[in-house]
Amino acid sequence: MNRLLRLLIVCIALPVHAANVTLTQGTVVGSVIDNVHHFRGIPYAKPPVADLRWQPPLPVAPSKALHFADTFAPACLQNPVYLKGAPTSEDCLNLNVWSPDLDPESQLPVMVWIHGGGFRVGSNIINGEVFAELGVVMVSINYRLGSLGFFAHEALAQPVANFGLLDMELALAWVQENIGQFGGDRNRVTIFGVSAGGQAVNLLMSSPNARDMFHGAIAQSGYSTWALPRTSNAPVPAPLNMNRESAASAEQMAVDLVDRITETPQSAHMMRSLDGMSLVNAVVGFQLPIVDGTSLPEEPGLLFLRGEQNPVPYISGGNSFEGSVQRASGISDDEYRKMIGDHLGSARTLYSDDPDDIWLTRMFGDNRYLLSARLLTGAMAKVSSPSWRYYHDFLSSDQAGQPGTNHGFDARYLFGGHLHKDPATRVLAMSWRRYWVSFAQTGNPNDPSSADWQAVDTMSDNWLLINNEGFESTERVIGTKLDLIEKVYRQRVSPALSN
Repeated sequence: MNRLLRLLIVCIALPVHAANVTLTQGTVVGSVIDNVHHFRGIPYAKPPVADLRWQPPLPVAPSKALHFADTFAPACLQNPVYLKGAPTSEDCLNLNVWSPDLDPESQLPVMVWIHGGGFRVGSNIINGEVFAELGVVMVSINYRLGSLGFFAHEALAQPVANFGLLDMELALAWVQENIGQFGGDRNRVTIFGVSAGGQAVNLLMSSPNARDMFHGAIAQSGYSTWALPRTSNAPVPAPLNMNRESAASAEQMAVDLVDRITETPQSAHMMRSLDGMSLVNAVVGFQLPIVDGTSLPEEPGLLFLRGEQNPVPYISGGNSFEGSVQRASGISDDEYRKMIGDHLGSARTLYSDDPDDIWLTRMFGDNRYLLSARLLTGAMAKVSSPSWRYYHDFLSSDQAGQPGTNHGFDARYLFGGHLHKDPATRVLAMSWRRYWVSFAQTGNPNDPSSADWQAVDTMSDNWLLINNEGFESTERVIGTKLDLIEKVYRQRVSPALSN
């Protein structure tokens, strides 16, 4: 077929409002909607299936064929009920890009969204255009979930256990290589996410492999002070588990998980032949990342306290009723009481404003998420990088009467709050976006139109308080409560922290 005829066929095939970008892997064709270029479902790695299950991801092979990136690709394998029936697949390593300007000379800031969902569920399907409309190139990624993404089994003879984390790193490498073709500046990349996405940000902050792949980080409701399982390759001495007992063995957890699926003798070949859905459904509660000494050298909280995190501007915070997620975590009230241990009486006194059916749940959320925000932002001084922290206590009109802002609601406000029927929620959403975009642009969340957000001062325990009155810098948000929770945390990690 001659060149002219081939070009004519391509032109006929393209949508009326199409946008072409030529990448190292080939040409991708997206669409233009309201002056924003949308590219959905771009593969960034080979399908991690068959022999590539539980292997580090491999870059996608170059192709001369056009890739039409006009629809979202499948999410990673999970129970589809969480995605309201949207397709899922083990072949899921794809990403989406939204850009206001494809000119490589534009050099726009880049924001990379990492979805939450307990490392078990979720997808990269978001309203990315709401950030592109504010002048950034927006990227959202998929990564392997559940036991397909985080798994350590002796039969695999594999030194790494966090395949989902390696997926994120490869996606960031893809951004470094290709984002200029979408008008983005590879030297101004900000990663951000909520819940497991916030924890993913902290994992990347802790990863030597991710150094120089991003230049700012926002961890919303991360939980880097929570105990993680460990492999036999993890460093010693190890921190204790949440009950201040020996840390959980990731290898034994893998054996127990496979035992829930089959009684067949466990081997690498057998496990790679197992149905993927049975593997992800066998996880109880949230999936946890694994300290393997390689892809994750240690619990992120410890690495931050030692000053071993990536030295970039950093934001972290959480919501006033993070404990709303406790049931989904798989941790019961009795199990959490055991974690508090001898401090239970002191804790009840500190949470005396809450009734008996609420206080423990609220403390669970403060422990899992807000302690991480306070500790990690404070530790950024060790690497001479600025940090900011926030406490989110806003209730929209349809949440009035709730004990506080539920876990994950900040993501709803960020991407969809502008459509809310409540005017105050719409104002909150736009204000919050301006902070995030300013941070992506300059490394500082403040701009002339926003309330002054003071950087973390380790001498004053200062926060940005976000509530129905607006945005206000204040000090010692739930400070006494976090003091007790931090005391318990430091007891847990003391064997490793003194090393």
